[in-house]
Amino acid sequence: MGIRKPANVTMNNIKFGIRTVPLALLLLCILSFGLLIPWLGYYWDDWPVILMTRLQDAQGFWNFYQYDRPFSAWTYILSAPVLGSSPLPWHVFTLLLRWATVLGMWWSLLRLWPDRKREVTWMAFLFAIYPSFLQQPVAVAFSQHWITYLLFFVSIGSMLQGLRSRRWFLPLTALSMVTCALHLFTMEYFIGLEILRPALLWIVLSPGISNPRQRLIKTIKGWLPYLGIIGVFVIWRAFFLELAGDDPNSLALLSNIRSQPLATIINFLQLVVQDFLQIVAGAWTQTIQPALVSLTSAFFLMTLTASVIGGILVGFYLARLNVFPIEHDQADHWRKQALILGLAAIFLGFLPVWVTERQAIEGLYGSRFTLGAMFGISIFLIGILDWFSPRQIPKIVLISVLVGFAISFHLTNTNDYRWSWINQKRFYWQLYWRAPSIKPDTAIISDGELFPFVGLYSTSTGLNLLYPQPKGRDSMAYWFYSMGRGLFRQVPELLAGKKLKTSFRTFNFSGSSKDSLVIYYEPAEGRCLWVLSPEDQELRDLPELTLSILPVSNLDRIESESSSPDYPPTQVFGQELDHTWCYYFQKADLARQAGDWGRIVELGEEARQQGFETDHFRETKPFIEAYAHTGDWIGAEDWTMLLNPKGLNVVSVCNLWLELDKATPPSDQKQAALDQVSQSFQCSP
Repeated sequence: MGIRKPANVTMNNIKFGIRTVPLALLLLCILSFGLLIPWLGYYWDDWPVILMTRLQDAQGFWNFYQYDRPFSAWTYILSAPVLGSSPLPWHVFTLLLRWATVLGMWWSLLRLWPDRKREVTWMAFLFAIYPSFLQQPVAVAFSQHWITYLLFFVSIGSMLQGLRSRRWFLPLTALSMVTCALHLFTMEYFIGLEILRPALLWIVLSPGISNPRQRLIKTIKGWLPYLGIIGVFVIWRAFFLELAGDDPNSLALLSNIRSQPLATIINFLQLVVQDFLQIVAGAWTQTIQPALVSLTSAFFLMTLTASVIGGILVGFYLARLNVFPIEHDQADHWRKQALILGLAAIFLGFLPVWVTERQAIEGLYGSRFTLGAMFGISIFLIGILDWFSPRQIPKIVLISVLVGFAISFHLTNTNDYRWSWINQKRFYWQLYWRAPSIKPDTAIISDGELFPFVGLYSTSTGLNLLYPQPKGRDSMAYWFYSMGRGLFRQVPELLAGKKLKTSFRTFNFSGSSKDSLVIYYEPAEGRCLWVLSPEDQELRDLPELTLSILPVSNLDRIESESSSPDYPPTQVFGQELDHTWCYYFQKADLARQAGDWGRIVELGEEARQQGFETDHFRETKPFIEAYAHTGDWIGAEDWTMLLNPKGLNVVSVCNLWLELDKATPPSDQKQAALDQVSQSFQCSP
């Protein structure tokens, strides 16, 4: 018996079956959106959901969403108790939802074009990473959108599969109708895409019914149940839905076209052109940012490596995907379908946005309005590629390059969110160190918003998670205000003691401007959080808006002991941060408020032993005072000499030492320190 030689395995022998596509798409989603998940947190509309998850029950969710989408509460009623208040499970959950949505899109299109497995797979790869939607890291809030999108594709795929499998027609049609109703009543984002159903039915019915009239009748009959569901939703939404407040998604286009038809039509056409250009070209041009190229940046090199490896692997995989080629005449027919259907899906995906006279290119969160159009643009681009060339390799190379750029772009975008979370955690932990407890009904005031991708009410809900509150309470103990959001017009009233009343849906706050804490937080400048007092007026690097409101900052609102050992909740804010310089500063500032000079000296010595110090007057001031009040004038002088006179308002230093001279007994050591400081900072005698 002869011995069989082992087969030589070469790159040409490697083939991938169609069943490997789900795994390939999962790996692509992880590479694009999952690498930084362990370092992501909460943003924007995430925060209110997490507050309700910790402090309220299912009724709280129902009440909260009565303001825009009443039935959407079910998504959180089911998911929040399971996922809890830790960021990691939410980010993993939403990533898996995105992947499942991509699979739903791929499965649906395979039902539509079963002979175009290669091209449908290309569409799914583009859809998975299309660089128009930039808010994947807002995981809690956008879990709703991906659930709804997934339901839409389940409905479409079930409908098409039911037509192709007569045995399962009734159960699949029932599933399709249920998921159609569920996605519409949960969120109206994808109602425009529902108008595609007749076209999808027409395409599926075309091989079996050659007579156009018969096919049209069959198409209409197949669409009627879904048209009925759409009709019920529209009638309910327009005439019977009673929201708890003003409708944030009102049909502004329809109301304005009656009063200003010409101006409204022109504005509508402008929205259409701008958003179409954004989804087709702008989304891709933003992936090329020469200013971000930095060969000395570890993160840039990491994203470059991920994008190159990802692009190469995608190209290799798609080139080795084992599907049968299609004859040229069939390709021509399919190409027309793809171009027409894709173009229609782009416009219909945007339609629910345009009728509210909003658009994707405006605002920090406008990219969410491209979600519906991502379906159509993925189909359209593959149709365009097929139209330009029948050759597979050039198209695969181009798709791979686009995927590589998208991977790099998404990682860079996610990294911006990572930094926002780092700065949020630093803020909340520093605030807790400085203020272990704050009396209820306290306003926190800043000159502007503190973090990118967050917002005022989100920061407010974050503050109410930082400190204990009774469960089930809608009245919030704390609220965050930005002077730049209109309060700058009310400075005299605020200084006189203005009543502060704010509501956001079911959350309510009531307090007084006299019961406020004024803060300054600019981590980009390398500074700690500053909880300010009226005596900080002399700090010349504070914004004018902050200086104008300083007299209302009431440090008596701060209590030196935490009221609960369970706060701050580490599930939300993570483990306590390392005790670097800002920890010692916050604890020293708290001790200064109580006049505990000895404690500040202990903190100062410990900080210097650890190698921590600063060159800013506001952060050295507690230590200078403490060393002086305890008679250690050499220590007070040392802390003062850390300051750089060139970048400092030396008057502040001179005034501080003048006050210390008046408040402390004379001594030779004190006089020597005074002379040295006066000489170094050129203080007037």
